[in-house]
Amino acid sequence: MGREFTALTGHRLPGATHELHAFCDASLEAFGVCVYARSVKDDNAQVHLLCSKARVAPLKTLTVPKLELCAAALLAQLINEITKLKLFASRCYCWSDSSVVLSWLQEEPSKFNVFVANRVCAIQQLTEGMQWRYVPTSLNPADILSRGAAPRELSQSNLWKHGPPFLQEEMCNWPKSIVPQTKLPEVRQKVLVSMNNRIDISLSFKYINSFTKMQRIFGYVHKFITTARSLKSSHLTSENIHLGTQLLIRIVQRAQLWPEYIALKQNRCVHSSSSISSLSPFLDDFGLVRVGGRLRNSTLSFEARHPIILPKDHPLTSAIIMHFHRKNCHAGPQSSLAAIRMQFWPIGGRKTTARTLQKCVICCRSKPKLFEHIMADLPKERIQASRAFIVTGVDYCGPFYFKPETRNKSPQKCYISVFICFATKAVWMELVRDLSTGAFLEALKRFTATRGMPSCIWSDNATNFVGAKNELRDLKRLLLSEEHRSKVHVHCLNNGFDWRFIPPRSPHFGGLWEAAVKMAKQHLYRTLGSAILSFDELRTLVCQISAIINSRPLVPLSENPEDLDVLTPGNFLIGGPLTAAPEPNITHLNYNRLGHWQRVTYFQQLFWKRWSEEYLTLLQQRAKWRTPHPNVQINDIVCIKDENSAPLKWPLARVIEVITGEDGVARVAVLRTSTGLTRRAVTKLCLLPTKESVESPELSTEGRMLGAAPNLHD
Repeated sequence: MGREFTALTGHRLPGATHELHAFCDASLEAFGVCVYARSVKDDNAQVHLLCSKARVAPLKTLTVPKLELCAAALLAQLINEITKLKLFASRCYCWSDSSVVLSWLQEEPSKFNVFVANRVCAIQQLTEGMQWRYVPTSLNPADILSRGAAPRELSQSNLWKHGPPFLQEEMCNWPKSIVPQTKLPEVRQKVLVSMNNRIDISLSFKYINSFTKMQRIFGYVHKFITTARSLKSSHLTSENIHLGTQLLIRIVQRAQLWPEYIALKQNRCVHSSSSISSLSPFLDDFGLVRVGGRLRNSTLSFEARHPIILPKDHPLTSAIIMHFHRKNCHAGPQSSLAAIRMQFWPIGGRKTTARTLQKCVICCRSKPKLFEHIMADLPKERIQASRAFIVTGVDYCGPFYFKPETRNKSPQKCYISVFICFATKAVWMELVRDLSTGAFLEALKRFTATRGMPSCIWSDNATNFVGAKNELRDLKRLLLSEEHRSKVHVHCLNNGFDWRFIPPRSPHFGGLWEAAVKMAKQHLYRTLGSAILSFDELRTLVCQISAIINSRPLVPLSENPEDLDVLTPGNFLIGGPLTAAPEPNITHLNYNRLGHWQRVTYFQQLFWKRWSEEYLTLLQQRAKWRTPHPNVQINDIVCIKDENSAPLKWPLARVIEVITGEDGVARVAVLRTSTGLTRRAVTKLCLLPTKESVESPELSTEGRMLGAAPNLHD
């Protein structure tokens, strides 16, 4: 463009007048602008192309008038840049073949939609003082840019080089301007808002949950009204609070009880189907709907004899209920409702009050209700036939005391390591002399050498012992030590089986071995009493108790004398070596045809068959936790149950991850507390109310401790 400017300024006609003419055009493929310089002297006019600019149409489909407007905006930008060069102190003319665009440019931008309004406003500012004129499409040189042309066509086009022929003539021969259109597209729709006496502002109270705050807000509203009418004090008074509260309730009543208000206004009775027809309502001097009732002759105050009626399920009603609930030191539903009815009468009082008080965070934390999910399906290790102790649970039992060999020495502590089979409930107990990693590994080696190598061992972790009795502190110290865990982990890796832990503080996940520990302790305490045995004697007693526990029936006893022996865990611990190869099923064969070894296998398989047919069916029912409940959700705020502290001191946490089982039920959650991340079973969590109507400054403080925003409902 610099070369054209140099050529034009070097061949100016002396004494000639100069003009700039800019043309724009658009199509669905492209839009463009071309600018011509016109010099006129003594009826001799010369027109030359000054510069041009083109753009590809946007990918987003636009209407042709919008594309023409984009071309006009490009023209305004280009002509503005040219005028900034101050090479032509001349008049500027802008040309377009779109009557819609020319009509848009003559109107106020605010009359149109955002797209058109923004561009019209920009064009009017950039082309201020310039004339916009109409040019027919056939005479518009910018049409070449919008439809495209080859270089040869441009070099041979006189229209492109020197503009339209009418520029060689006088202004009176230029194309006439068209009449602006009256019905234009993209006009902003106007909405007519009409007012009636009914006021519906229920949404205004959606996020306000403090009745005291609402009273002060409308107290200032009343103060503003009275100050505007007369010169009174600008300070907020109790009268402003009282009258502002009445103003607030009157607005809500007219929004929610409009049919009743109209009927009472016209001195008619409310309809019999109305929820307040039994209250004999009336309008007081301020326009409030009050209870008429039957207590007119009582000695109660006017507010108590004729309380103000509050609509059901309205945010203001909930805020008033919570206000009186906190004012009366978190009283129950009945006491809170009795205090409320001295001034207000909420519709559906008992149910409304009880439902609102369920959202009180302080009451929820003082009497927490923990999660309770439906009982999970049994894992496959519990219901699939396998060798005893393939999948094993382990726990410690104790402490117990034994008499040392040295005379006159005080009794010493010992523990029992209890191993239980997942499939058969068979128990193996090992007496451990002390709480050391070596003693535990020796007991584990004796177990695997006697009962075979397991594929997996489950246990709880030492956090279950937090706050337990003093005698369990040594056990907690052992299980939590890093040295103990690393040595056990190495031993498991070397022997080819896994060691897994249940979630912290969730003993119900290990109910199988907890029941075995309970039985072992019952037998030991009842047998020993206050006696103290030596270590060997105590070990013998432990083995005998193991045999007794393994002889317990797995199924109910039958009174039929022809039935076989009762099915016990001990049946699965004998009948074949631990390294025996799998045998084919021979229970369908005639017993008399079998050899001696096959008869042993026959009885062994018969026990497993009875285990499948009799014992497994007993596991079908859910003893408890029978009802499904909704899962805990991510970002829920919960209290973590702590058996050693009061409910109001239970720590807060935010759920950041839920771990679901195969049935889709989340029984374990990952939590973020003020000290970091932790895992808990959902039965140890209490979900806090998260409604917008809840307000608790205490929660906001603890929420900031968790690194969360003060508003816990985000």
